[in-house]
Amino acid sequence: MKKKTNLYELKKIKNALARVKDPVIRERLLMVQAALKEPLREAAIPFGCVHSKLDYWKNRYLKQGLKGLYSLPHSGRPKKISKDDEIVLRRKVSKHDIKQGWRTKHVREEIFKQTGVKYCERQVIRISQSWGLSQIKPRQHYAYAKKEDKEAFLKKTKAG
Repeated sequence: MKKKTNLYELKKIKNALARVKDPVIRERLLMVQAALKEPLREAAIPFGCVHSKLDYWKNRYLKQGLKGLYSLPHSGRPKKISKDDEIVLRRKVSKHDIKQGWRTKHVREEIFKQTGVKYCERQVIRISQSWGLSQIKPRQHYAYAKKEDKEAFLKKTKAG
């Protein structure tokens, strides 16, 4: 009976290998396939891993099917500010005067004013980067420079 089950599972794995494009899942499928064909210690050698890893993926596959080979999401630490507050802050910071810009210190103060949560500057940089904002401030344009000076400079740089 076990032999019959293994043959059925091997056929399912062969079909799944033809469909799956993700290289991580393909490798795990190959591990399960090898674990079903030969002893775990021998099957682990080509993959360069310990036999318990093959056993782990084989058991997950047998219990949950193909979905068991996908990595489970890691929850991580929950955010201190709510999604609604984050959206409001993101909009406010995104709508800024191009010449003025936002400094990390000002974003940090704005987060504290809106939510009462105090982050370190490095975390504020991470948050603003996750919002798609750049840490780099654009160079200043000399608005008060004379028109003749600008044209002379441009001619000199193009000719050089």
